[in-house]
Amino acid sequence: MSNKLEEVLKDVEELRTLVASATRKRIQDILSQELRKLEIEVTQLQEAAVLKHSEQKPKPASSSIYTVNIRNYSWDQSDKFMKLYITLKNVQSLQKDAVTTTFGKRSVQVLVQELDGKNYQLNITNLAKNIKPDASYHKVKTDMLVLFLCKSEQQKWAGVTAEDVRASEARKPKVNSDDPNAGMMDLMKQMYDEGDDKMKQMLNKTWYESQQKTLKGGNDLENLDL
Repeated sequence: MSNKLEEVLKDVEELRTLVASATRKRIQDILSQELRKLEIEVTQLQEAAVLKHSEQKPKPASSSIYTVNIRNYSWDQSDKFMKLYITLKNVQSLQKDAVTTTFGKRSVQVLVQELDGKNYQLNITNLAKNIKPDASYHKVKTDMLVLFLCKSEQQKWAGVTAEDVRASEARKPKVNSDDPNAGMMDLMKQMYDEGDDKMKQMLNKTWYESQQKTLKGGNDLENLDL
């Protein structure tokens, strides 16, 4: 407390004593008016002291928390649930409300707040199939967050997202039903492009043998031993 504030408080106390002991109304009014002035001065001095104290407090360090987008997860499924497994070290140490999940018919959003100085988020807006938002949920395990997406229909998914499904379909061999030999050729070409050295050697041998059968008048690719 400053010396000035301390002196004014003493004046206030003495004036209050004088007001209480005065017997003439005019004197009481004069003393009461002076008392109110001093009380206002006390309030102003106290507010100034609080402001000065707050300015002297060290300012907290600026937050260095930033948000990381979750891009890697593994998945598994049952007839009822599509399950996503997200590895997050020490996630089990967080308060319950630090992990939030929001589910839509074809979407899921995850937010993990202030885990070892970072926020983590996952945002999928194009699930492969519809889910039941109200029946979907998450579980926090040791170093892992598991999402349980309740399927609208009990059927296998080819992937988690619509893009995953399209990519899976694109990898399937394309067979031309009008020309079985052409379909076989396409399959062999895809196997060659994606195979290892041993696979390529085997396909080269098969191709050579088919050419020899063609030269001899046989049906190429027929009865090949793959």
